[in-house]
Amino acid sequence: MRQLILFLSKYRNTLLLIVLVGFSLFRHTLKNPIAEHRINSVGFNVIATIQNALNSLDQYFGLEEVNQELARENAALRASLPSAKAPFFQRDSNYEYVPARVIEYSYTKRNNYMLLDVGTKDGIETGMGVITHGGWIGTIVETSESYASVIPLLHLKGNIGGRIQGKGLGELIWDGSDHRVAYLHDIQREHEPTQGDSVYSFTRALVAPPVLSGFVVSATQNPEDLTWIAKVNLNQDFANLNWVYVCKLDEANSLEELNLPLP
Repeated sequence: MRQLILFLSKYRNTLLLIVLVGFSLFRHTLKNPIAEHRINSVGFNVIATIQNALNSLDQYFGLEEVNQELARENAALRASLPSAKAPFFQRDSNYEYVPARVIEYSYTKRNNYMLLDVGTKDGIETGMGVITHGGWIGTIVETSESYASVIPLLHLKGNIGGRIQGKGLGELIWDGSDHRVAYLHDIQREHEPTQGDSVYSFTRALVAPPVLSGFVVSATQNPEDLTWIAKVNLNQDFANLNWVYVCKLDEANSLEELNLPLP
């Protein structure tokens, strides 16, 4: 039995590829767009279920590491000092934070991906932000009843607003190389970033609250418009993800109807 589990774990990507190819061929034979949409929905859920099962085999043999991660999360949630890397988001009672296990992800591609074990049954919707105690992770882009797909910061379309306190806004962008580093662009010329400046994510209130995501290590000026580009060391290690939080703003519908400005 152990050999079977090890075999499935070792070749899980190959097995998933076979399923995807078979699904693609089947879908290609259909011309009805309504049927194709239904198959897409079913296919996403089936693939996510298979990936979750295969990933669980890996985590079965790494329970100690997962438990350590949970211990760190719990310790961080009880902390209150910035020096302890406390999750600043727990101080904002306007949000509910839904814990989600990362069942599959990548960090070495140009366009990376992430799959979570929560879905519409947990109240998860597209557009919700995903964070950890280490900072901004990404945005929910697709959901099924039990799973959700995320576009992470480490993606061509994963850019997010960034803010240095007292120095204005910019855009936090990953350049496709080092998963530990991003760049904060378009900082006004009069607000030169300095080493050690804190960088917070910044987006619509419906998506997520601001969360400390990294620290400036250096800065250069854009010769065209003299705006600053800051190199940022990310707090979150995207090569080691187990648990994240999906942000749900309380009374989000009321806020959207009122079209309130950002807090």
